[in-house]
Amino acid sequence: MSKLLSRTSIQFLLAVLMFLSVTVLADRYLRAFRVDLTEGGLYTLTEGTETLLAETQDSVSMEFYFSRTLATPYPQLLNYGKRVEDMLRAFSVASSGQITLSIIDPKPFSEEEDDAVAAGLKGIPMGDGSVFYLGLKVANDLDGEAIIPFFTEERENFLEYDLVKLLASLGNEDKKTLALLTSLPMQFGAGGAQAALSGQGQPYVIYQQLQEFFDVSMLAADFTALPDSTDVLLVVHPPVLTDDQLFAIDQFVLSGGRALVFLDPHSEAMDPRAVTPQVSNLGPLLKAWGAEMPEGMVVGDASLAQRVQVGGYGPDSIKDYLFWLGIKKDFLSADDIVAGSVDNLNLASSGVLLPVEGASTRFDPLVSTSAVAMLYDAQRATGQPDPDALLGDFVADGNSYALVARLTGAAKTAFPEKAEAGISDGTINIVVGADVDLFEDRFWVQLQELLGQRIVVPLAGNGSFILNLADHISGSDSLLELRGRGVMKRPFGVVDRLRKNAEAKYLAEERILQERLQVAEQRIAELEAQQPEGSTVFSSEQEAEIDSFRDQLLETRKELRTVNRNLHEEIDGLGKLLAFINIAFVPIIIVLFVLLRLFIRRRRAVV
Repeated sequence: MSKLLSRTSIQFLLAVLMFLSVTVLADRYLRAFRVDLTEGGLYTLTEGTETLLAETQDSVSMEFYFSRTLATPYPQLLNYGKRVEDMLRAFSVASSGQITLSIIDPKPFSEEEDDAVAAGLKGIPMGDGSVFYLGLKVANDLDGEAIIPFFTEERENFLEYDLVKLLASLGNEDKKTLALLTSLPMQFGAGGAQAALSGQGQPYVIYQQLQEFFDVSMLAADFTALPDSTDVLLVVHPPVLTDDQLFAIDQFVLSGGRALVFLDPHSEAMDPRAVTPQVSNLGPLLKAWGAEMPEGMVVGDASLAQRVQVGGYGPDSIKDYLFWLGIKKDFLSADDIVAGSVDNLNLASSGVLLPVEGASTRFDPLVSTSAVAMLYDAQRATGQPDPDALLGDFVADGNSYALVARLTGAAKTAFPEKAEAGISDGTINIVVGADVDLFEDRFWVQLQELLGQRIVVPLAGNGSFILNLADHISGSDSLLELRGRGVMKRPFGVVDRLRKNAEAKYLAEERILQERLQVAEQRIAELEAQQPEGSTVFSSEQEAEIDSFRDQLLETRKELRTVNRNLHEEIDGLGKLLAFINIAFVPIIIVLFVLLRLFIRRRRAVV
């Protein structure tokens, strides 16, 4: 027996040594080989990237400053640095030699560190006075230069996109022109121009991203004509326009101009505290293009409702809010190259789009609600809406509503009386949306500051969607596939179903309680009206009825507590089971394997 244990121990020790040896050798010599098992293929270069790199004509030099020595005591930092290095190596290999990569470990107070500082890279001060660098400088033959001052782990899922965008910026001198007409403070952020003047304002992230790929030209509210150089017209929650201004847009679209138009029956981005709907429309244009947005109506969707915190603390303060929609991939058109490249979107207080009956244009929904939806008066979305009241009034009408749609085909002018002064009909290619809040940062992005950089971590694909629409409609598809990568929600479907079922039961119980309460209050009022004047004593029948009500009330509250407790117990129990599986599954499998091996060996020894 002791001999067998001794042999097993030696085998175990050899197995550990072999594992460590293979790990070290693989890290040293096999880093170019990998198996990508992530759902979105986050560690594999996309086809678009490989094509772009293969077609690179200019020689590009990359200088990757990675303080590997300083990172050695910090495994997480070291591994992320290696991850960036591996991606850069993959870029260099895919470029067929056009990209040369230099990996530099800038030692403290060295010339390499001076070069990193001169290039504009940012470093993190370490405890011993040294500075850690993890940045990139790229340059091409045409004196184009660009940098990533510091690679943050928060942007790991967007690493490939950030690198491709950096390379694209080297030779992107001929940007297309995007004319932007909006009443939202996209240039300055939530505080508007005044906050920007005081240094407090920050442009919308989408506005900054548009500027990276387009020459963005802002249209003043009193514009009289669209710039001749306009490649794409972006209209987002426009101010009230005159007929002449609407006619200018009408003529631009009919002449083949590409336009993205986003309107809203109530914009929360315009004024979050508004007590009346913040409406935008384009008069007769939408109908002339073959679509209509029901006036004064917003959509609620019980299947896509986001969870929001409504005051207080604890699980009961988190509720489904029907007007804030977390659009999943199933409700983004897979047939459309733009919508199909995005995984999720966040919308707020959105209207809906309907095709005009008999229209000559084609109406293709890009983003839709589920069939568990209904329309509400837009007034219900103003002020401080009560999520429970919305849910209490909810009755799904069975319709799946279009939220964003592509309109193509032959159309006529919305101003036939002015046709002699312009174009009476033409072929249009535009995209129309019924929500403008998807542009505001708070609905789709998390912002952080690090080393003076504004770190953008998307929570939804709103930015990718808008950029891809603008890119695609202007005739460029090079970054469509990349932008949607990394923004992926993996909802806990079982937990969500448990929660929604239990909450539905809780809400039904609550409604029963309120109805009982109203009946009892009404009955008490009737009994008090029957009480003789000046008397403070109820009759025995009245007291019996009041006691009966109190018993019902206590019983119902007890049932509510039970349902509420069961709700959280089911979810907590599922969470504990998942945690146990995550932590203990692999060790249990290994132990069972070892025991099985021992058992087989002993059986063989006996035989």
